[in-house]
Amino acid sequence: FMFVSYVCFLQFAVLNVLTGVFCQNAIESAENDQEMVTQNMLVKKKKYMSQLLRIFEDIDLDQSGSITIQEFREVLSTPTMQAYLTGLGLEPMDVWTLFKLMDLDGGNTIELDEFVSGCMRLRGQAKGVDMAKLEYEHRWMAKRLAGFIR
Repeated sequence: FMFVSYVCFLQFAVLNVLTGVFCQNAIESAENDQEMVTQNMLVKKKKYMSQLLRIFEDIDLDQSGSITIQEFREVLSTPTMQAYLTGLGLEPMDVWTLFKLMDLDGGNTIELDEFVSGCMRLRGQAKGVDMAKLEYEHRWMAKRLAGFIR
């Protein structure tokens, strides 16, 4: 009886290990499936864009299709909107600075495409490419100023 119990227990343990290895391999291959990863990224980006559209509509109080600094300041001063933007990976810093960073054409209004592209650019933390670009532009500007001063 003990030998039969031992063999059954051992067989159960071996099958359990094999099942675990099989499941782990299936999970790893699913994570590495490039097509699935790409599809998930596209779905997340589409969802993010629809959230940005909803925010733009909330900020555009006069429904003109563009946001003025007054509308931007008024809506971003509410704790609800600040929390919502923080949840989307956008840190609502100084309103004027954020507005100027999004106003790419310098027209003192932000259109929908500027708002979406600005939010996408400013989302999350600075990446290595962003820092390298900033460093390059800083060196370029320093050289131009040095040449101007001479």
